[in-house]
Amino acid sequence: MRKHLNILSLAAAVLLAAGPSAAADSGLTRLVKKIQPAVVTVIVYDAERHLSGIGTGFFVSPQGHLITNFHVLAGKYAADVRTSQGKSYHVKAVLAENKAFDLVKLQVDIPENEVAWISVSDRPPEIAERIVVVGSPMGLEQTVSEGIVSSVREVPTVGRVFQISAPISSGSSGSPVVSTKGQVIGIATFQFIQGQNLNFAVTAQQIMALKKFAGTKSVPEWTFDHLGSKLRVAEELCQKGFKFSIAGEDQLALQHFIKATQEDPGDAAAWSGLGSCYAGLNNPEDAIAAFQQAIQANPQDEMAHFNLANYFGRIGRFEEAIAAYKDTITINPQLEAAHFNLGLAYVQLGRYAEGKDEFETVARINPEAAPAHYNAGISYSQLGRFQEAIEAQKIVIRINPDYAPAYYAIGVAFGKLGRGRDEIRAYTEAIRVDPDFAPAHHAVGNAFLQRGDIAGALEEYKILKKLDVNLADNLFTHIYPTDEISPKPKRAAKQPKP
Repeated sequence: MRKHLNILSLAAAVLLAAGPSAAADSGLTRLVKKIQPAVVTVIVYDAERHLSGIGTGFFVSPQGHLITNFHVLAGKYAADVRTSQGKSYHVKAVLAENKAFDLVKLQVDIPENEVAWISVSDRPPEIAERIVVVGSPMGLEQTVSEGIVSSVREVPTVGRVFQISAPISSGSSGSPVVSTKGQVIGIATFQFIQGQNLNFAVTAQQIMALKKFAGTKSVPEWTFDHLGSKLRVAEELCQKGFKFSIAGEDQLALQHFIKATQEDPGDAAAWSGLGSCYAGLNNPEDAIAAFQQAIQANPQDEMAHFNLANYFGRIGRFEEAIAAYKDTITINPQLEAAHFNLGLAYVQLGRYAEGKDEFETVARINPEAAPAHYNAGISYSQLGRFQEAIEAQKIVIRINPDYAPAYYAIGVAFGKLGRGRDEIRAYTEAIRVDPDFAPAHHAVGNAFLQRGDIAGALEEYKILKKLDVNLADNLFTHIYPTDEISPKPKRAAKQPKP
């Protein structure tokens, strides 16, 4: 039977917690046990097949596609993976990469019935969000650490990264960073040591931006290709600028990127780094000019166009973002992130049919891209095509059975079709998989009201008060319209006791 897991994470034979209560957290224990088979230890070798290092990776498709860090494989000539069951499989090829994001996608020679794979969240992390990280630090395989998201920032040449308090070390590179609800929101990447260890991850969204090769490359071929290119002066300066950005020293980072463009005006990566730096300093005109200069330096650099498109979208200039995403896709029609972000830009302008088409293109490129199916479903609903919306969300649930917004979206579509019982059943499922999903409680409360069940609606109101005050207040005004009764103003009118 094919094993299938909801959004990415990993396992624990050994549980090392950042806090004293984590070992007793039964919810965490269940989460780890559920997702354990999808995470592997990556073992890399030198040219003479001597052990050279270890890292962590995770499967993202039933075909044996594995994500890990670029630097885990860099300079190596062979690699194997070891599963949580103790079985070893050979890395057959390198499929895609993004050096700036420190990510590679590998093809593992593993039977499909042996693959436990996990899907990727499309949402960014939130500051103070609790997370767990699983990897193989110092050779301790399947180790879990717990912490929070400490900060989120934009970093030149990389994009969005976030700092985590969960400890990572050698061997943890490539570990998924997972929310308490079981969604992978990032990949552990690197440390910056400055008086203390600061641990960073790139967002899971960046997996979609991996650059696919025209064909496959064996690990030795991939390594030879990279060894054939010398480190450029501009690249050295960019790396220094990157480190200053991580440390939050934006002005020093800016100086290094400016110098990099002066050393090599034809270096697209240097101009893109400078653009990202200006963007981080809230200097939009200089940022756009730098991104455009990157395109001029190398018109066939898909990431230069992609960076410009992303920035236009970030500042709300969606028409210009659409044009830049189209240029990106002209160069690389298989870039999932460009199609997905283009779809989001269309949606921002209310162009739902065009947005739907882009989301469906992502789904054709990667049938297991749950965010694409989800957004296609939302677009179908906006177009009044509710049965198609339901079918799209069913695909999301097949990929990720615990994704509450998909059940909720199905409920909304059933409601539009007048299928009240199915609507309530879908909302109930959303609450089952995520008891804290406030929109479903709000919808159930309104459904109770439509049936004349005020007591049931009040129970949902009590729950909502703890989850979302605004939705709770909204439901309360439906239960007690202001022209009938207004208990809240009366309570507010009471004077405090002396």
